[in-house]
Amino acid sequence: MEKIIKFIEENVNGKTLFTKELVYKLENGALEGVYSDQISFSNLKYSQSGFQLDMFIVSNEKIWLMGTDGQREKLRKDFSAVSLFRFELAKRKSTEAITGSFRLISASGKSVTAEAVISGIYGVSLENNVLKLFEDQALYRDQPIQGEQFKAVAFQSKHSFYCKNGKLHYEYDGKCFDVDTKTMQRVKSSDTFPSFVSIEK
Repeated sequence: MEKIIKFIEENVNGKTLFTKELVYKLENGALEGVYSDQISFSNLKYSQSGFQLDMFIVSNEKIWLMGTDGQREKLRKDFSAVSLFRFELAKRKSTEAITGSFRLISASGKSVTAEAVISGIYGVSLENNVLKLFEDQALYRDQPIQGEQFKAVAFQSKHSFYCKNGKLHYEYDGKCFDVDTKTMQRVKSSDTFPSFVSIEK
């Protein structure tokens, strides 16, 4: 854990990164999302058994309803917001593994998809100067679909931190699952998202 904290202290804490605009499809192309952001990492605190790190995101995300001609027809949802998330991790004596949580602390905006959603963090490792961790959302969150409706989804994601050409890179690779809210069973969704890569300027 000491090596991981040192890596965060030297390469992540206090850094600001930017994600270039990305376009993704939802509901088999019926909706189109456009996303970009600015991410800052700060407030690293640690003890003998664990640590926490804040992730401050200024995001610009809009989801458009697409017409039959393939053009954007109507703004379905504007998820743009200023959000504060927190990683809280600790080393477990039973396994020597580092596990914990990732959750929203606060956010602006009228539609906050991550509100009251918490994720488990596991598989934390530092190999070849790449810090990796895996995220599994508990329960589910809302995702817009056609007809002013929403569906329940959950994400499983991999977060990677590494330096390239002297700049910090943060990569988020998430897989979406449709959730049966009665049984909490998950089925892989037809919705796919590109990898989001944020780079320090």
